[in-house]
Amino acid sequence: MMKIVLGLFTIFLMSNNVFAADPQYLKIKVYKMAVSTSPLCTNLVTIIDNGSSPTYTDVLVNPTLGSGSVADGTYPCVVIEFSDTLQFASDTTTGSCTASTNVSMSVCQNSETSTLIDGSTTTCTAGDDRVAMYLSTASTATTGTGGHSAFQAPTSVGDATKGFLLSTALTVSGSAAGKFVVNGTGKIDGTGGSCDMQPPAFSFSKVQ
Repeated sequence: MMKIVLGLFTIFLMSNNVFAADPQYLKIKVYKMAVSTSPLCTNLVTIIDNGSSPTYTDVLVNPTLGSGSVADGTYPCVVIEFSDTLQFASDTTTGSCTASTNVSMSVCQNSETSTLIDGSTTTCTAGDDRVAMYLSTASTATTGTGGHSAFQAPTSVGDATKGFLLSTALTVSGSAAGKFVVNGTGKIDGTGGSCDMQPPAFSFSKVQ
């Protein structure tokens, strides 16, 4: 059975940690989204395709990232193909971060590679690049340090070097589907020379 997914793929940034700065907004450009029934992200099925010229969307205000169809089932892997240049602002002034000041940050390092949803490989530059981020229950990574790549699929269950942890798989059954949740609480980092945003936490919550 195929389900029409409209307005379910939304991103929320929750703010309840008084000890660290939270994002005031986060803007991204999403080209595609795909899912897999395998935690190793094989046989990807594209469910959202926004074409070649998506616009920046403030995901803090609960937007729709696209629409598409997905069969009933459980999907422990979700891949987001997007521009690697994010835009965000801190909700408070802390260190090198100034409240309400827009920051553009490239998340794919120069010469780092990414495997896109169609299987092709791209090499990141110092400019704006189209990359694919792999979110999977097989990955244990929650940060992007130590040679880790979020832009490659995990190769085994418990992989700490590829993808990011998807703490809850997407489940679609009958009238129930999943809402994509990104928790950015406390992820604004002003301790360095420039304002930075650390990787948020990813999960799905059930909606009827």
